[in-house]
Amino acid sequence: MFWRILKKDLKRKKTMNIILLLFVILCSMFAAASVNNIIAVMGGLDYYFEKAGMADYFIISRDSEVRSEADELLSQSSYVKEYRAEKTIFAASECYEIDQGKLMDFSNISMICDIGDTKLNFFDENNIVITEIEKGKVWLTGGVPRREGVEVGDVFTFSLGDTELELEVAGFAKDALLGSEMMGNPRMLMNSNDFNTLCDDEMINSYSMGHVFYVDTDNTSALESELSDLNGIMFSGDRNMIKMTYVMNMLVAMIILAISVGLIVVSFVVLRFTIRFTISEEFREIGVMKAIGLQNNSIRSLYLVKYLGIALTGSLIGYFGSVPFGKMLLKSVSENMVLGNDSGVLIGILCCAAVVLIILLFSWGSTRKISKLSPIDAVRSGQTGERFRKRSLLSLGKSRLGSVGFLALNDVLSELKQYGILTAIFAICTSLVMILAVTANTLDSDKLLYLLSVTESDVYMSDSARAMDVMAGVKTIRETEEEIEDILAENDMPGTVYLESWYKLPVTANGNRFNFDFIKCSDTKTTDYDYTEGTAPIYEDEVAVTKQIADKLSVSIGDHISVNIGGEEREFIITAYFQCFNNLGECARFHENVSIPDNLMIAAFAYQVDFDDNPDSTVISERIEAMKDTFDNENVMDTKGFVNDCMGVGDTIASVKNLVLALSLIIIILLAVLMERSFISKEKTETALMKAVGFNSGSVILHHTLRFGITVLTAIVVSSALFLPLTKLIMNPIFGMMGAIGNIDYQINALEIFGVYPAIIFVVTVLSTALTALYTKTIKASDTASIE
Repeated sequence: MFWRILKKDLKRKKTMNIILLLFVILCSMFAAASVNNIIAVMGGLDYYFEKAGMADYFIISRDSEVRSEADELLSQSSYVKEYRAEKTIFAASECYEIDQGKLMDFSNISMICDIGDTKLNFFDENNIVITEIEKGKVWLTGGVPRREGVEVGDVFTFSLGDTELELEVAGFAKDALLGSEMMGNPRMLMNSNDFNTLCDDEMINSYSMGHVFYVDTDNTSALESELSDLNGIMFSGDRNMIKMTYVMNMLVAMIILAISVGLIVVSFVVLRFTIRFTISEEFREIGVMKAIGLQNNSIRSLYLVKYLGIALTGSLIGYFGSVPFGKMLLKSVSENMVLGNDSGVLIGILCCAAVVLIILLFSWGSTRKISKLSPIDAVRSGQTGERFRKRSLLSLGKSRLGSVGFLALNDVLSELKQYGILTAIFAICTSLVMILAVTANTLDSDKLLYLLSVTESDVYMSDSARAMDVMAGVKTIRETEEEIEDILAENDMPGTVYLESWYKLPVTANGNRFNFDFIKCSDTKTTDYDYTEGTAPIYEDEVAVTKQIADKLSVSIGDHISVNIGGEEREFIITAYFQCFNNLGECARFHENVSIPDNLMIAAFAYQVDFDDNPDSTVISERIEAMKDTFDNENVMDTKGFVNDCMGVGDTIASVKNLVLALSLIIIILLAVLMERSFISKEKTETALMKAVGFNSGSVILHHTLRFGITVLTAIVVSSALFLPLTKLIMNPIFGMMGAIGNIDYQINALEIFGVYPAIIFVVTVLSTALTALYTKTIKASDTASIE
């Protein structure tokens, strides 16, 4: 009986049942993929860190002599349970040479590691641990190599000190410690023999050697306080800080998660609506079955058989579709991360089983109306003939819309619940696209420059080689700036060059002692930067800090802190708070006149160039290209390019936005076709009556299309009014995790947000409805007397 009932029903209503099956497939696919992704995303970093063997605290030192000092401190500390150390070599992008110039350009310093000595697990693209590397081959980590177009098989020369090695790129590895976009330090993993060849170079030992320490501890705060006086530290931080460096990767994952949940909700709402609509439409069949003696429960069971068959078929297909679909959703996130869970198959099966159960519950709940129907309803076409309320607020006599327009608007207003659900679904799809568009535009604009705590300049040029010379004490900051200025002047591009430099210094306040990052630029004024509270430092003994530092030190504006600068304790008064993305918000700014030895610098932003002749944007673009050739450096950017380079996920979010737009359009098309086909079937008698009183087929098609047009226009208006509050509600907490505690200046492209995307959604909806409405041509005026 099961197959006979299902076969007859599928033949009788092919289109509606096929579309219903597609929605079941979508529900199952979204549910299985999204729940697995939720587990992968929410526990993703813990899963990744566990697989990688991450410690609780990390130290990266530049000076090889720090090894003994760090060993002594860590070995004697009561807060250290265990620690591991590995050698590393630091190198600039100029060390990676190919015939055309450099293998890749990057602004930060790269690290070279011995695969046989690493204390961390590195993974290939298939999430398999890399244990061996052939001599002469290397694996590269981080997003820089891919972004720079490096490919597997590329051969290059690595030159450092007095040593040169011919190397080949064997692949791209995932690095849990430094693999995030925010860290920006690519690592090169190589064979032990090649690494030892580099270590035998005296110059490398003197200027480019360092260590990475992995420390297991139960009290990271106390340990961090003990390490505050350790010299030569380039980076130190705990496991939570490393987690936060993946916030931009997690931002994409969270957006994908929100999208998946939204699409699941849409699919289930459509399913519920469709099932209830289908059953209410089949009053004739139900009336006939009651007339021949079938009981309510028997009739309800027959419908459950039908939807059970559709649900089982759709869930089975959806499960197999969820595997590649889930991988596709996470692909943009998992390039630098190992995301997954060890029970994905079981979870997928359970999700699909839940979809089947929910559909059956929907079906059982929707069939409650069967008990209210009687055999006479088959004759009355499902109508009781009684109405105790006004049908609509509109009056045909007073309407200026014309008969077709009046009927369309009257239908929408008369069935507010029915069309309200459609409006909500269209609004959700539209809002998702708008929110992603605004986020992508913001991350891909210069509007976030102030959150990097950098002033606006004509050009930004990252130069890791010169930065390493400063840190090694070979040159001063001013000498590197003058070098660039002289080269620019020789090439008819005179201008002023300055550098925002970073220093990690011990800070003491209220008995608390920590190492914090400080920013200083001798060629700008502290008043050139934005502050959220207080006033900019105007004297040398004044400093601005972020709220995160103030909370950690238990200080506020007006309090004093002590900073150890090159062995000298100096007192500073806090005059202002500011917000920034740097170091996840833990950052402070000195007055420009504060004296700090240049060799204490641990990192730097790009060299900033302000041309003397105030060129326009066209000339600046030309000079950027000229500077790339002159300095043999591809990391020469305008303000927008600099922000995008620092944020690193603008292009990824734009890709996600396009994926969501495609998925939303698919759902809208399916929904429009399904609902319009349902309306045509339900309103067959009314359509025939319209034709009998003089409406032609074109007017009937226009009538049906206008109803959906009104609905989607309403949804677009609602989405346009709510998208900015929704964007702030969703995105502000995420940006807050990165260190931005104030308002975000979102970039709204009015033409794109209010023009392009709404127009695409409107056209797709109207076109899908109009094409489906062509079926009304098969209805004749004589069908008014038919109840078939």
